[in-house]
Amino acid sequence: MSAEVKKMPSQEVTGGSKIELRTSSGTVICLNFSEEDQVLPKIVRLVDPDTDDTAVFRSEDGVYHELDSDSAANLQEFQHMNHCHHCNCSDGNEQSSNTNTDVRKGDERGDKQREKLQKILRERKANKKEDENCNGHCHQIIQLPIRGLKQYVRVNSSQMNGEHKTSPSKDDSSPESKPVKEKNMLEELKIHKEPDIEVVNCTTVKVSWAGQVSNNSHLNGCSFDLQMFSKASPYSSIYSGSDKEFIVKELKPGTQYKFRLQAEKEGDKGDFSPEALCDMPCSVPSTPNQPHVGNKTKTSFTIKWTAPSDNGSPITLYRLEWNKGEKGGPYTECYCGSQRQFKLTHKLPPATPCSFRLQAVNSIGASKFSKDLKCVTSAGAPSSPSPPTLDKAGVNFLNLSWSKPESKGAEISEYLLDMEDGSTGYGFRPAYRGTETTCVIDKLQRNTCYKFRLLASNSQGKSKWSETVMFDTCPERPGQPSRPVLEGKLRSSGFTVAWVPPEDMGGSEISAYVLQADDGKGGQFTEVYRDLGCDYTFTGLSPGHLFKIRLAAVSDGGTSEWSKVTEIRTLPVVPGQANPPVLSKSNKPQPNTLDLRWDPPSYDGGAAILSYIMEMETPGTKEFREIHHLCDNMCTVAGLHPGRTYSFRVKAKNKAGVGKVSAVSHITTAPGSPDTPRAPDTLCRSAAAIIVSWESPAENGTPVTGYTLEWMEDEAFTELYSGPDKTCEVRKGVSPASFYYFRVKALSAVGPSLWSPVSTCQTPAASPSAVTSIRVVQNSSSHVSLRWRHPGNNGAPITSYNVEVAGFKNISFDVSNSEGSEAEEETTSVYQDYDINELQPNTVYRIRVQAVNKIGCGPFSATLFASTGDLPPPAPLLELATPSYQSLKLRWTSRGTNGKTGTAGVTYKLEMLDKNGSFVTVFNGPTTSHKVGKLLERTEYQFRIQASNDAGPGSFSDVVSFVTNAQPPNIVKGLKVENVTPSSLNVSWEAVQTVKKGEPIEYLLQSQCVGKDPDFVQVYQGPNTKFEYNSPPGSAEVRFRVCALRLMNAPNQSPGFIKGVFSAVSSARIMTPKKRKILESSAESDDRKPEIKEATRVVLTDTQWAMIFFSGFSLLAIIVILLLPSLLEYQIS
Repeated sequence: MSAEVKKMPSQEVTGGSKIELRTSSGTVICLNFSEEDQVLPKIVRLVDPDTDDTAVFRSEDGVYHELDSDSAANLQEFQHMNHCHHCNCSDGNEQSSNTNTDVRKGDERGDKQREKLQKILRERKANKKEDENCNGHCHQIIQLPIRGLKQYVRVNSSQMNGEHKTSPSKDDSSPESKPVKEKNMLEELKIHKEPDIEVVNCTTVKVSWAGQVSNNSHLNGCSFDLQMFSKASPYSSIYSGSDKEFIVKELKPGTQYKFRLQAEKEGDKGDFSPEALCDMPCSVPSTPNQPHVGNKTKTSFTIKWTAPSDNGSPITLYRLEWNKGEKGGPYTECYCGSQRQFKLTHKLPPATPCSFRLQAVNSIGASKFSKDLKCVTSAGAPSSPSPPTLDKAGVNFLNLSWSKPESKGAEISEYLLDMEDGSTGYGFRPAYRGTETTCVIDKLQRNTCYKFRLLASNSQGKSKWSETVMFDTCPERPGQPSRPVLEGKLRSSGFTVAWVPPEDMGGSEISAYVLQADDGKGGQFTEVYRDLGCDYTFTGLSPGHLFKIRLAAVSDGGTSEWSKVTEIRTLPVVPGQANPPVLSKSNKPQPNTLDLRWDPPSYDGGAAILSYIMEMETPGTKEFREIHHLCDNMCTVAGLHPGRTYSFRVKAKNKAGVGKVSAVSHITTAPGSPDTPRAPDTLCRSAAAIIVSWESPAENGTPVTGYTLEWMEDEAFTELYSGPDKTCEVRKGVSPASFYYFRVKALSAVGPSLWSPVSTCQTPAASPSAVTSIRVVQNSSSHVSLRWRHPGNNGAPITSYNVEVAGFKNISFDVSNSEGSEAEEETTSVYQDYDINELQPNTVYRIRVQAVNKIGCGPFSATLFASTGDLPPPAPLLELATPSYQSLKLRWTSRGTNGKTGTAGVTYKLEMLDKNGSFVTVFNGPTTSHKVGKLLERTEYQFRIQASNDAGPGSFSDVVSFVTNAQPPNIVKGLKVENVTPSSLNVSWEAVQTVKKGEPIEYLLQSQCVGKDPDFVQVYQGPNTKFEYNSPPGSAEVRFRVCALRLMNAPNQSPGFIKGVFSAVSSARIMTPKKRKILESSAESDDRKPEIKEATRVVLTDTQWAMIFFSGFSLLAIIVILLLPSLLEYQIS
């Protein structure tokens, strides 16, 4: 047996046995024995040859534990007394050179099952043979040399060599005292009855434990951890808190769940309660997913779908319904069975839209229908189109159209139109190829018959030809004839026209000529002649009118175009007698002018009136003289005298000559208006009164009836007075030290005169106006700041203000008025500010303001009510609410003024001392708590707080210090449990990253034997990530969980651990004694055979079982897919 300890993982041994030595510090030392060492020792003694340090281990139920110094000394004497004489074993010698020693800090990978069975068989055989020669005394104790023993165990340096060592002090606490206390606490927190389960519905249960808490007073004030177990997941926590009931939702119908409860108080956790079983009631299946199209043709569909969740009750059948493309139409059932596909063979037309929906049914009921599947059958070739129709026929073209045939699911890509011309003898030739349903066939011969047929095509093929139809072109009309010409002498009442036949007859004889003429006044053409003759005479026409004439030829081909228009005017005559002149209705007679107008003569002689001649009788004589020669029928005669009568007459003229003179008209001029008055006189009686007076102007033959006085306001004249008086006193709207402008006009029956020149006057100055717009712009507990707009000074600058404060005092202050340049006056503010100090807090004052200038005091302003504010609030009391390793939640209480507490209108500013030694703001708001985050663990932070209200900010509170907690380690992941021997397990997990450099991480491993241990018990604590566990007799299943422990190295403090969260529970099964005995008996019966049969039991994981089920299901699906077409063909046949 080797005496050297290796720190690397031990190599696998092909034969022999292996034992584990468990030290008091948690270290595990593994010893591998070869096949020659057939009997395992009961006592193992390890000796360091360099330092003479020793450690003694004794076997208890197959597990070797380290003994204390007293027990080790007794075992040394026992070794000398029971030394065996059958062998050469001695104290201090090696037992065997074929045993390998290995110290492990954690768990190793378990040996294979075959090697474990071989070891058991070899041990049995070796024990049987050795007992024949030796009673086992030589294997009761063994001594092994190991260098560096001190780093693995707590060694006894001299006691095993016979030297005396001081016994432990009586004050040392027994290692069993702590487990006793923990056992008492666990007994108090134990829950003896399972929680109560109440099923609410198929997915919800109500778990309550109020009765268990009421029967045990030790559970008052505890928090409870409720865990749930199902086949899909192991026990996991679903609730943690102080409530006595919890509603679990979103459970799976038809599934069995287990619940257990654990109480926790002041960091101690009790045992789990007995398990409560709950079988969820089954429910209807879940809503199926939308079915999909497996295959489709022009006339059929193959619909497939997947199975939904059965919710605890197996699905018995599927119901498939369909709708033949009718929007909003009813669904009909097309399939009902257990298959998950269906072929719909209803000989559907091509491109037929259909909708499908699916429903699953079990013993509970039917699920909801799935979403609708909308699909369309494959397309086909279009139907045979209808023959084309004739829209319009011309001389050399035919306009054809046709209707769109049924496309059968594919858009029509092209139409083919064939035409046959009988004169060529080539048969049908393509005349049009395209996607339009109309076409024009041109370049045809006139009056000819053509044959047509039509074909349509799409992506699926071509349709059949339509029926053949025949259409004819039209004949051609005659050509345009020449225009009619004048024949003979032109007269004032008629004339004769003649024409010649057109050069192109259009292929047929002329049947008639149509002659049209207008009425000579630009009216419409009317037919005056229709015959085969080539001339016509017009009679009874009006003189001087222009007549328009046109001609057309008519044949079997139609009517030709109209010829060009011929214009012929009859000879005119002189106009008739003119109408007498009259006064214009739009303009009344004026004193010096007359506006005259007259109507044109009723007959102009067949020619336009060129001009009119106006004549007026000279006053004192009866002779008329020409005063105007003009083209218009109106005239303005000026230079007349008011109130006199004048005689006028007029005559018209055209190109044929001058007509008769009109009758004489007698017209009288109108009277005149008064002359323009002089500028009015003004007199200022006071600063608010002006007297305005004026004189009468010349009446100009018409008496003056009144006067109108106007003055200027806002840069525009407005009426101030209207009446017969010649004076007016103005008071309303007159301001001191202001300029005013006046003007006047006279009124008569004829009309008003012109406005007089403008008169100007200025009013004297007065006392200031009343102060307006006074308001409070700022206030505090002892002062009020006022602001108002400067009132009008009424011509004299304001020198001071009087401020009257009721109940306080009257204040008067001067205003500095600069008499500098205009630029300085423009920069002067239009507002006046004034602060009233030494006021009482929280008090309402009545304030009035009065302006003063050199003329006197103005009126007081309206009363203003101003109130002072409260005093700033005192500093709040700051305290720590909830600490953590990266944040501190602070809260504070506010104290109001005058001994009252309150937070209405109060805001708080929280400041924290930074690294630079200055306070920075971390919170500003009205709430009374704040969480400061992004902090470092185990760090002291200093804070202060300040309260503010409308009166202003208060004083800061005293600086207080708070410390963050330490950060717990992360949760352990990757917990695995593997079998090493029938009675031992290898437990391993992944290492956890250290929180802070230099702080080690240890692990706390707990185990629970199902059916034996009521709760988890500690089996290992140390820095290793592996541990080999030897199960106690009678245990079949063992569960493990592990958590990380962070070792804190705080200065000036003893090291302490911070416990992390436990990992998920991992379990493993161990062979029971009964099965182990059967396996041993079968091994003994097979000793005589040349080969040993190995009995192995393979334990499959959940992943392996899932792969087996998936492979089996995939194989079954492939077989069904291969056999289904044959079955369907067999059923159809």
